[in-house]
Amino acid sequence: MVRFNILILIAIATLMTSCSSSTTEEDELYKAVSTTNTEVAISDIEQEVIDAVNEYRVSIGLNALEFSSIAYGYANSHNDYMISAGQISHDNFDLRASDLSLDANADHVSENLGKDFTTAEDILAAWKNSPTHKKLMEGKVQYTAVSVTADKDGVLYFTQLFYN
Repeated sequence: MVRFNILILIAIATLMTSCSSSTTEEDELYKAVSTTNTEVAISDIEQEVIDAVNEYRVSIGLNALEFSSIAYGYANSHNDYMISAGQISHDNFDLRASDLSLDANADHVSENLGKDFTTAEDILAAWKNSPTHKKLMEGKVQYTAVSVTADKDGVLYFTQLFYN
């Protein structure tokens, strides 16, 4: 009986320590994100993407989205992560969404990504032509942020976060 209890304790301990889905490096990246909604300076192309998405949303009868500096920090961190990995991915979205939900008191978080586009019009066209990306752009959300970051070769990575 004692042997059985020890095996159960070992199994529980193993499960509790093996269910972590993020690395220390990723945790540090996301902890570095500001948790206050302070003013930030965004680049011209980032503003152009926000404007293009808002113009599209308004043209189909939806609200224009408000910029969130909290979400911007998470979008920047995710671009840095994708550039270090050399590819776009939704890796760690659950962690990003959970942390953003806590920091911004959000009920719903979603994201669109892109790579290799050079203008706001190009990324908007790509998102509109993808049913999944289009659905997220047309979602019932209030806030957004877009990060556009170039890698060492000048390739642009895009992360747009949406939340309510």
